[in-house]
Amino acid sequence: MAILRTTYRLTILSMALLSAACSPNRMIGNQVNHYSVENVLPVVMKTDDIPMICHANETNTPLLMSFSQFGVDVNMLLALGYSGAAACTAMEAHEKELWSAQAEKQGLIYMAQDARIAQQLLNRDTGKRQLRAYQYAAEYFKLNHRYDIGEGTCPKFKDDNEQLLLLVAATSALQALKNDISSGRLINFDMALPAKVGRAMSCLDNEKWWGEPKAIQAGLTVILPKNANEEAEGWKTLQDATDIGLQTGVRLSHATYASVANMKGKEDYLRDALKRFESIPVATLNKQYALLNEMAALQVRHIADIYWMKYEGHRAPTENFSKFWDEQEKPSQAVNDILDGL
Repeated sequence: MAILRTTYRLTILSMALLSAACSPNRMIGNQVNHYSVENVLPVVMKTDDIPMICHANETNTPLLMSFSQFGVDVNMLLALGYSGAAACTAMEAHEKELWSAQAEKQGLIYMAQDARIAQQLLNRDTGKRQLRAYQYAAEYFKLNHRYDIGEGTCPKFKDDNEQLLLLVAATSALQALKNDISSGRLINFDMALPAKVGRAMSCLDNEKWWGEPKAIQAGLTVILPKNANEEAEGWKTLQDATDIGLQTGVRLSHATYASVANMKGKEDYLRDALKRFESIPVATLNKQYALLNEMAALQVRHIADIYWMKYEGHRAPTENFSKFWDEQEKPSQAVNDILDGL
């Protein structure tokens, strides 16, 4: 009888486990996850409509999160989703930063202060989303490859999506750090992460991924250099990375270069970064990764806007924002003589 009872219990347990594994919710979640990775992701990468993508991620990410309770591994999609959704709050934060700077120039101190506080809160929200993007990516690699980002041997990537995920994780972590600083440390960012993502970038082929892995590593070197020679080498590597970005038609390394120059307050490198970015012929851009190119363009324009606001009192012009106010062509003396005679 004892044997029969044990067999009966094991049978019931097996049926329960089988039922859970084949539950409709889990089956639907696995299908949505598979379809999204195989079919939606490539289409999204070819899209250049940033507002649409960021709002779509805000809408769809909660749906994806609901499948995790049924054992569906949606970590990759959640990492990409949070990274995309961060663009929404980043754009809002940028506008508040410009309004604050403009109000301060006009002597509207209270308005400037209010806009600055709003900006800090939006920087906080943006950084939180970027940090979650990193955390979901880290969870994906831990579950699927037993790999902790930046620790031990590199994972054996199954496909390009996994390599792209690691790149997005690193970029999101560094952007979260920047937004933590801009918010006044409202996120309490883990300062151990930059070193981890820097090491992880050695797992990626620098040429294949547009020079961005080396750009990230060089950016970290410049931000936290050991000495002047190391920092100088970091700047050189950042410039070399943009050359690879130019050749491959993806501008992420240009955005990284501009962002690091802006953080360090190095106007000579900042101007160089903006000129390099704007000199890329649009026809040569990689259409397969149009979304990443537009994200880079958005980040570079934000930086250019703040730089122009600082000196000219308005955001960067719609075109030729790397042709600076002190480089504008002046009318020749002959033209001035003609105008004076009218």
